[in-house]
Amino acid sequence: MGRKVKCKICRREGNSNTFYKVTNEKGVNSYFCNKEEYDLREKEKNDRYELLKYVAEDILQYEDGQIVPPSMVKRIEKLHEFYTYEIIHESFRMNKDGIQYWIKVKGFTSEFGMASYIMKIIEGSINDIYKQWKYKQQQSVVQESHLVDVQILNDTKENKIINKNNDNGILDFLDEGDI
Repeated sequence: MGRKVKCKICRREGNSNTFYKVTNEKGVNSYFCNKEEYDLREKEKNDRYELLKYVAEDILQYEDGQIVPPSMVKRIEKLHEFYTYEIIHESFRMNKDGIQYWIKVKGFTSEFGMASYIMKIIEGSINDIYKQWKYKQQQSVVQESHLVDVQILNDTKENKIINKNNDNGILDFLDEGDI
C-alpha cells in the first residue's frame, strides 16, 4: 500500500499507488485523482494563458513585459466562474474592432477606466456568444448522432435485394378451393 497523498485540485485523500503522479522540473511530486483531472487542469491553465496573452498583445497592443491591468484580470476571473476561458476568448475576438475603436476615440486617462470600459463591452456581449457556442455544441452532437454507417446501409440494401421474392399478395393465403 502506498503512502497517504492529497489531490492538488479537489483535495481528496488517497494513496500514492492509485493517484496519478506528476513530477515537476525540480523533482517535486504532485498527485491528482486521475489523469483526466490533471489534463483538464493543464488545458484550463493553457487557455487562461492564451486569453491573457491575446488581450495584452492583440487587444491592448502592449509590448513584451507590460502587464494586463489587474482589475481586468480580476473581472476575467469573475466571468470564469460561469464561462470557460474559450468563450471569454471568443468574446474578445468578436469585439476586438469595437474595443480598439473605443480605446482610440475615448482617450482614457487611466488604465483602470480603460479596463472597466473594455470589460463592460465584453460583459454586454458574452451571453450572446455563449448562446451561439452552446447552439454549435448541440448541433455537433446532433450531427454526430446522425452520422450514417455506410456498411450498415450496404448490408440493408443487400438484404432488400435478397429478400425480394415473388409475392402473390393475398393469393398465398388462399387454398386452391377458395380461388
